[in-house]
Amino acid sequence: MPDLASKTVLWKLAAILGAALLLGVIWVSINPFSSLTVDPSCQRIEVHWKGRDGKILGDLGRLKAHIEDSQNKLGRRKLILGMNAGMFLATPQGHPMGLLVVHGQTGCCSSAKHGTLLLNRGRAKSANFYLQPNGVFYVTKGGKAGICTSRDFPKRTDVQFATQSGPMLLINGQINRGRAFSPSSNSLFIRNGVGVRKDGHVVFALSNRPVNFHQLAEYMLRKGCYNALYLDGGVSAMYCPRLGRLCTGSKLGPMLAVIE
Repeated sequence: MPDLASKTVLWKLAAILGAALLLGVIWVSINPFSSLTVDPSCQRIEVHWKGRDGKILGDLGRLKAHIEDSQNKLGRRKLILGMNAGMFLATPQGHPMGLLVVHGQTGCCSSAKHGTLLLNRGRAKSANFYLQPNGVFYVTKGGKAGICTSRDFPKRTDVQFATQSGPMLLINGQINRGRAFSPSSNSLFIRNGVGVRKDGHVVFALSNRPVNFHQLAEYMLRKGCYNALYLDGGVSAMYCPRLGRLCTGSKLGPMLAVIE
């Protein structure tokens, strides 16, 4: 049985942890966006869809377990941020709508229809994915992150991880000029995106309240991003204890992981 001194220490630690979580929740409630800026030379950025057992991960809780149950040359890994990646289809497996590259392997399954680069509009002409230009967030084998339009992606030859989505929020430091980016648009959803600054740092952002495309793009611009990609809306979720976000989401497709 723990003695009184030990119990006192545990109570104090619990109080400190509770206060920290409460502050995080308050911060989230009063700020329109939650974001984390990452240096890819210090933290590893990956894209995942399936676990080692071949089953779909599907939520950020399983992504965390998948990451933290694995090890690399430096020892055990820790998930510091998890977030839904590019858009996915309403299939039981949540197949990626467009390109998926995991550990240098393109595609997600035996079907050639899933996980490959999509350039044509197809049948879902009204889907946000096809708003132009759409794009790809990628991480090279050397650990550098980038965002490019989907049509420019084939020029990249050393990609280790990638996810395709759309539309691009920022192109070369400018907000997308498409009609969907009207500042007065009333298309409001919880949305998330990823951006890359000129110095190579990566910004992962999620709105804490419903916003339109322009508001998300404007935020990414204020965060110093040069190129930025919209990931999804409505289903958007983020796990990031540093930001007071402990959401695990549900029924997600591909997911982004920041690991240290």
